[in-house]
Amino acid sequence: MRTLEELVSNPKILLVENDRILLTAMANMLNARRYGVTGTAVDAMTGMEYFNRIRPDVAILDIDLGAGPSGIDLAANMRTKHPMIGIIFCSTIKDPRFLRIPARLTTTSFFLPKTSVTKFEVLESAIVDSIRMVRMPEVPSTNLYVNKLESDQKVEISNSDYELLELIASGHSNVEIARKRSIVVKSCENAISRLAKKLEIPAAGDSNQRVLLTRKFFELSGKIDALDHRHHS
Repeated sequence: MRTLEELVSNPKILLVENDRILLTAMANMLNARRYGVTGTAVDAMTGMEYFNRIRPDVAILDIDLGAGPSGIDLAANMRTKHPMIGIIFCSTIKDPRFLRIPARLTTTSFFLPKTSVTKFEVLESAIVDSIRMVRMPEVPSTNLYVNKLESDQKVEISNSDYELLELIASGHSNVEIARKRSIVVKSCENAISRLAKKLEIPAAGDSNQRVLLTRKFFELSGKIDALDHRHHS
């Protein structure tokens, strides 16, 4: 059995990424730095086949793998069979809270936005940390992206705020939101007003405010292109 130092210095890495160009770029970058990329795949099924064959130390997983199982499904399956595997999730979504990753995985896995995966220093740190998170859980994580997210964020957006934003973006009326949250409509209106003020969105009519809040939701979730496409279609 290899020591932690050996694992950290030369881990067996499995890449599962739906974007073939990004997959190739990541593999080339890691191989050039003498990291052991022992398998690459563009879908969950192929990724699992590689996993069963090579038993990697670290799996770097795209969350959105198209039709079929997601990267989250893949990670859960891998952890069942190999509890000590390091997991790094990648996504175009900027805030990991929008990804609905199960708590049992969020506390023992690393998250990187796709804009960072081709920055070697960031990816290298994530690889090392993903191993330590499962093999030395007592050591604090140095998740660079999460720390940067927290330091860059001008306002603290709670999980309740995100839930409210999502309901607004889904087109629910104040009455429907109040019913879902088991509150009166006036309390719902007050909550939306407070959230708009926190996000520095002007109260220029309820309809316009909802449009701006919806846009903010799509910005935070990394889906702004989908919103623009919807408006122009």
